[in-house]
Amino acid sequence: MNPIGESLLARCKAQGAEDAELYISRGTEFTVRVYKGEIESLVSAESRGIGLRTFREHRVGFSYTSDFEPAALDSLVDEALLNGRYNHADDANVLPEPRPFEVLTGLASPAVAGVDPQRKIDFALEMERRATSLDARVRRVSDAMYSDGSGQVAIYNSRGLEASFDRTVAYGVLETIAEQDSEMQSGFAFTHGRDMDELDLAGVVKEAVENAAGLLGARPVPTASVPVVLHPHAAAMILGVLGSSFSADAVIKRRSLLAGKVGESVAAEIVTITDDPRLPEGLASRPFDGEGVPAERNELIGAGVLKGYLHNTYTARRTNSRSTGSAVRSYKSVPEVGVSNLVLKPGSLSREALLARVSNGLHVSQLSGLNTVNPVSGEFSLGLTGHWIENGRLTRPVKELTVAGNVIALLKKVVAVADDLRFMFAGGFCGSPTVLIEELPVGGL
Repeated sequence: MNPIGESLLARCKAQGAEDAELYISRGTEFTVRVYKGEIESLVSAESRGIGLRTFREHRVGFSYTSDFEPAALDSLVDEALLNGRYNHADDANVLPEPRPFEVLTGLASPAVAGVDPQRKIDFALEMERRATSLDARVRRVSDAMYSDGSGQVAIYNSRGLEASFDRTVAYGVLETIAEQDSEMQSGFAFTHGRDMDELDLAGVVKEAVENAAGLLGARPVPTASVPVVLHPHAAAMILGVLGSSFSADAVIKRRSLLAGKVGESVAAEIVTITDDPRLPEGLASRPFDGEGVPAERNELIGAGVLKGYLHNTYTARRTNSRSTGSAVRSYKSVPEVGVSNLVLKPGSLSREALLARVSNGLHVSQLSGLNTVNPVSGEFSLGLTGHWIENGRLTRPVKELTVAGNVIALLKKVVAVADDLRFMFAGGFCGSPTVLIEELPVGGL
């Protein structure tokens, strides 16, 4: 065991703690944004810290520090035990029983540490330069960002748990602005991997430029009820909004639109949604959760039926369930319930074959107003931008459209799912393919 961990756990026991847990993290971050050929902002930082939970008479005490000096670590124990005195007792306040976890390879690339900072800056600058030279209508870039990071997590507890893993991430974000006459349209693209060499510079530039330029000339269309196709990024954003409703903590607090619906049909039979912390390409992948519970793939909705919720040790104990390995935290917080890689299972159709099913409808590439979705009722009213579909092909760009409805009702109208899985950050690391909704009332002119 880490000498610091051994020392702190021994002090906790000596001071009267029945159980104790240490969460130790170290990490690096590098993020650069550029604008008009110059650095707009740059962050290069290292962080480390320890979070300590103590358990006595089912009361939890918590404290954290970034100071690893002996005096600070002694104070860490004293403060956690003192804080615990003022918290209410709850029989669900327990540590998980240690269970072996399977090592997950491929989470960390050693290449991240060796990349010269100038190469990272040049990546962002090159995204911007290529974007403004690829299409004359793209005259500026609103956001060109490169970011990477590395981290190590270690958990030790008084029940014999000793677990650690390393993880790296790298990604590029590009948002372009296309202009024509007095009109402006934006286009977004995202590329990700474990290190810079896995990023697709040419691809992210091409997509961001095409997304912006392709919307020039967008006009409203008459109100109609039509089939609606969601671009993977648009569908992933809706998936991200749904993510909090899978939390057992939200269910206990009656803040979930899925509360009380286990075993019920909440989506079309073609819909399967999983939370998979062992997904090789998932930037949120991990071998164990924030309490050291082994990570596992959790099927949340299977063939349209709600299978269950995500649990940490506390919510599992409260509801006579089992932890799903879904505790999330930093060293500054106690474990909460959260998603890892939330995925809408792809189908077998190509995107082209899915579009071919639509003779007259709407393809949605951008959504606005997702922050207005009611997490309890699932009601929403969203703004839509995209292209009209005619005979299976994207034709004229359209804008200033709205759609109102309910998330569960929307999921029940899914009639086709393509095979083109794409990921993005949307309240978690969310992945979705292109999705076809049977019909929605779309408000326009």
